[in-house]
Amino acid sequence: MARMSFDTRSQNAWKELIEKESVTRISWHRKFQPTKNPDEWFKRAFYTQATSKPITQSLPTIVFPPRLKPRSNPTDTLYQLGQKLDIEHHPNVLKEMYPVKKEHQQILSDGFSGEEKGRYKYLKVRQEIAPDHKYQYPVSSSMEYGWKLDENAYHYQTPKHAQGNLIQESFYRTNGAFQ
Repeated sequence: MARMSFDTRSQNAWKELIEKESVTRISWHRKFQPTKNPDEWFKRAFYTQATSKPITQSLPTIVFPPRLKPRSNPTDTLYQLGQKLDIEHHPNVLKEMYPVKKEHQQILSDGFSGEEKGRYKYLKVRQEIAPDHKYQYPVSSSMEYGWKLDENAYHYQTPKHAQGNLIQESFYRTNGAFQ
């Protein structure tokens, strides 16, 4: 068996666990002090522990949330689901990404990536577009943080009476090395 490497923090935690265990053991023996008959004190301790707290009182009751109604009938066929979504009139309803504009598609076939045209320029142009203008909904959990941020930006304004750049002016040195 390999030795465990202890630092000060883990030693103190281990010591605290041992102390708690010994205090619990001593308090239990004080409460159920043995008598002359060794079987009697064990039976008394077992009986008082078993009858002091019934299990139904100590455990909380579990309240399950109500089951949600399914959005669609699970026996529907793909054709029926397609009719409900109206795929014929809205073909992009099941796609994650909005269709690419025609001028962006033309950039793709314009030249070579080595000349910073074609695919290179297409990817640069697509990178400048915000994800909420490219995708219909956030595809990954990291996209949710800034999703539709420009729509909610007008609610938040800079404070009129607050100080700004306090930490930057007092903490960072301006020696001109990175200018």
